[in-house]
Amino acid sequence: MRTNHPTINRQFVRRFMIAGTIALTSVVAWPISAPAAQALDNTPWTLPTTPERCSRAQADSGNVVGCLLAFYEDPATTGWGAPPAPGVGEGWTWNGYWYNGSPSLAEWESTYIAANTVAVGGLRAGKLRTHVAARALFEGFLDEIVAYGYRVVDASGYSFRCTSANGGWSCPSGDPSDLSNHAWGLAVDMNAGTNPIRTYAGIDGATACATPIETDLPQWVIQTAERWGLYWGGYGWNNGCTDLTTQRTTLSRDPPHFEFRGTPQQATAIATYNLAHAPGGFCRTVVTDAGVDAQQCNRTGRPGDGWRLPVKLAPPVGAVAAMINLTATDGEGPGFLTLEDCGPRSGGRSTSALTFAAGASVATMAIVPIGPDGRFCVYRRTGVHSIVDVVAYLGPNGERFTPSSPTRLIDTRQSESVPGRAERSVPTNDDATRIANIVAVNADGPGFFKVGACGDLEHANFSNLNYADASVRSNMAIMPSAASGSCVYSLVNSDVVVDELGRLDPAVGLGWQLAPPRRALDTRACSTQWCDGRPSARRVIHLDLETASPGPAIAVTVTEARADGIITVGRCSDLDGTSGPTTSNVNYVAGTTVTNLALVPLDAGELCIFTLASAHVIVDVQALLVADSSTGVLPVTPSRAHDSREG
Repeated sequence: MRTNHPTINRQFVRRFMIAGTIALTSVVAWPISAPAAQALDNTPWTLPTTPERCSRAQADSGNVVGCLLAFYEDPATTGWGAPPAPGVGEGWTWNGYWYNGSPSLAEWESTYIAANTVAVGGLRAGKLRTHVAARALFEGFLDEIVAYGYRVVDASGYSFRCTSANGGWSCPSGDPSDLSNHAWGLAVDMNAGTNPIRTYAGIDGATACATPIETDLPQWVIQTAERWGLYWGGYGWNNGCTDLTTQRTTLSRDPPHFEFRGTPQQATAIATYNLAHAPGGFCRTVVTDAGVDAQQCNRTGRPGDGWRLPVKLAPPVGAVAAMINLTATDGEGPGFLTLEDCGPRSGGRSTSALTFAAGASVATMAIVPIGPDGRFCVYRRTGVHSIVDVVAYLGPNGERFTPSSPTRLIDTRQSESVPGRAERSVPTNDDATRIANIVAVNADGPGFFKVGACGDLEHANFSNLNYADASVRSNMAIMPSAASGSCVYSLVNSDVVVDELGRLDPAVGLGWQLAPPRRALDTRACSTQWCDGRPSARRVIHLDLETASPGPAIAVTVTEARADGIITVGRCSDLDGTSGPTTSNVNYVAGTTVTNLALVPLDAGELCIFTLASAHVIVDVQALLVADSSTGVLPVTPSRAHDSREG
């Protein structure tokens, strides 16, 4: 489900993600409406008093309107991670304001701290760093107050330092319990120049609570922070003032400071609640790691880091898996997609079906098991849109597959390219259904290929391969048998190369056996299969899959390539590394990360991988080809089953 609330202020519609999920309750009125925003009282709140504290139930629900969230608990015990001991170990440097330089600190930052990827609250992208699980709270708060007229001149978040209670911000004790909330990425300081940190005393014997403070923050800004679950340091650090008569001899106030004092689950609930009820919020159904359907919201509509989106199919009776074309587009940063069932999950993902770079549009063929309800889930590491086009199912009485030595069917670089919005026939000597590798070369601009029966492709709603420009992209596709012949349709003028990998036949060939996806090779790490660093140019990698199967279906990923090149996967006897192969499974350019599915024959469980240019290679096994399986390919007319850009 997607809910699109009308936008009341374009500045308010910012782009950021939240982590985690919560089931939504009934919708309530948004606390600040557009007409009220024009009449907000911007008088600085110089005599602040603390509201009633939020209960656990309120914090867990996400609705903390009108109360103050302030649970005094150690972040290390409530799920925020375990930071390194400050100053303990090698590499630590104290620069007068914070620590840096330590490898253990760098690891903490890479795991738990993230910067805003786009402008937020008037701050440029990359300016504000906070804890990944609380990021939406701080960015939502800043975006909202700026939208309603408060000017954010400066703001800073993560800073690995201790509290000033130690006589400074350094930690000579090396005790993590002395760390400031800034070191956890759970605090932001804003407009410190007009909101100085000071200790106030009572005047003429009166309580310090009755002494006006120096600030430019109006009360509505503080109430907005509280609705996002943030505690304001202007209330003071010794329980503040419940009213102006609360007896305090002195009171230390920190008005530029806003911090979160709850759990990651409460942060998620509060962010989700606010975004679900905010103008410009987008909500959709996701599946939690507990395997439960829930609602997740953000302001971009782009599914965020860690989201699992369910894809509902209508498979034929008995189908156990789908062969899909999986596309990632508009990525917030580099990441990957993993295909999985929608059951409970714990921990990270050890395999991927598709990797992507920031902003890129890339596609790959993949095989994914489907549940009894016809669903599977798409997990994303980094915010990105996902698209799923179904091209076939795997089920009983399906067609069997016979792999062949790769054979080039067409290469328009030797003749004439495919014009934009037009088809090009792929010459074959019979009407067999083929599985082929499709390569886009020298495209005039961003676009896509569609592969299918000639004459049917122009208005069909699917794609097999996305390309961005003149760089080389490849993907596997099923070329159906048709009386009209097989064609490739291109959105813009582009060259196309088609290599046949094998054929489908109702009676002859190999069946399919599904197994849990597993990582068989990652040259970035040392293993029993490989421990020689990044493969050099024209290197042949021998990979033993430790199976008696005649062949696998594998996702082959290339990353950190030092030059343009190709990957060819096949029998070791065909890849001697001297003359090099004439066909390819993966095409890549320097510095990119790309993935493609490959169906390859094995010799005694072994296959070989040829790399034309030096690059790291990753292999994830998705299925096995076997001689005695009744499960075969059930081709269907390609159709779009999921597009997160449409809700």
